[in-house]
Amino acid sequence: MYYQEKTLRRFLICRREYLTSAMQKYLNNPGEYFDKTMDRFLKKAPGESTTVGIMTVDNKKFVIKRYNAKGFWHGCKRMLRQSRALRSWKNSHYLEQHNISIPKPVAVLIERFGPIRGTTYFIMEYVDGLRGWDIFKKDSGYRNSWEKILGNVSDLLKKLHAAGVSHDDFQTSNMIFVENAPVLLDLDHMRLHLYNSFWFRNNFRKDVKNFIRVLDEINPEASRMAKIIFEEGNKV
Repeated sequence: MYYQEKTLRRFLICRREYLTSAMQKYLNNPGEYFDKTMDRFLKKAPGESTTVGIMTVDNKKFVIKRYNAKGFWHGCKRMLRQSRALRSWKNSHYLEQHNISIPKPVAVLIERFGPIRGTTYFIMEYVDGLRGWDIFKKDSGYRNSWEKILGNVSDLLKKLHAAGVSHDDFQTSNMIFVENAPVLLDLDHMRLHLYNSFWFRNNFRKDVKNFIRVLDEINPEASRMAKIIFEEGNKV
């Protein structure tokens, strides 16, 4: 099911069904191809810790997140921490096991020199859907679908709670909506809680409040509706 490569210079895991010659060519030298082969960038700015782009391989679209290295000493300081790319990979599989909709994880690649990490990459399938801004902005044309969509977000929160997960940046901009259902993105800061502890309950409430607060900045009416629906689902 998975191809794995582990050397002093790199660590790679890739689903075998995606490991075509074209994908292998990219994975063998991502630094050379990253800036040259992207269809478009979703996030790219000097000094940013993360660069995100969409790339087509074998007529399929993928989203690639590159976690940019900040130099040798930064790599030394973070040597004992798990990379954000590997966290995204592991968190994606955890959520898949709990039937939570996410973009399918394809590969994780860590460039390194022994224990010192350099640039890391996380590759996932591209999901074609609507962003929260497009749905909830004023005069969006989706007003009649808000109740159904927010009900599905409430169901997502219920699944996350049952799985012992806090997202830590739960908001519409970290979701893609497909047929009114949310697909959860940006999993590198997600936390797994083994027990129903104070910390889990506190972090989970923060997720809910953050969603409502950010939605209020987009459309107060939608935010009020979300609060009512979440309260009915005993999520606040």
